[in-house]
Amino acid sequence: MNKLIGAALAAISLGTTALANEPFGIWETKKDRTGAYLHVRVHLCDANPALLCGTVHQTFETPHTEIVGRPVFWDLSVTGDNTWGNGTVWDAETDKNFNAKVILGKTRLRVEGCVGFLCDGQNWTRIQ
Repeated sequence: MNKLIGAALAAISLGTTALANEPFGIWETKKDRTGAYLHVRVHLCDANPALLCGTVHQTFETPHTEIVGRPVFWDLSVTGDNTWGNGTVWDAETDKNFNAKVILGKTRLRVEGCVGFLCDGQNWTRIQ
């Protein structure tokens, strides 16, 4: 009986781990200096489902609701285990685009913009 319960618990945890290892869903960005933040939907790109994209799902503490649906990052390809790169990310504060890198951790999504080998970014929290 204990072996059966152990096997069931292991199967449940493997299923939960598999879901946690996917970047897809809604993520909350870090608040900017004014307190504004976004919910970003991470999904396969419409134009190329082999690539990863993220679009503004909802805005908070900002009057700029016109950016809902705007791409935040796009065209990222798999570059390793739980990492994507070789795409583009839009910095909402500066309205500039940078080379993009996304790293999926256990409890966060690290989204970075890079110029050459210098990168900076944010840790996002999963909402859904």
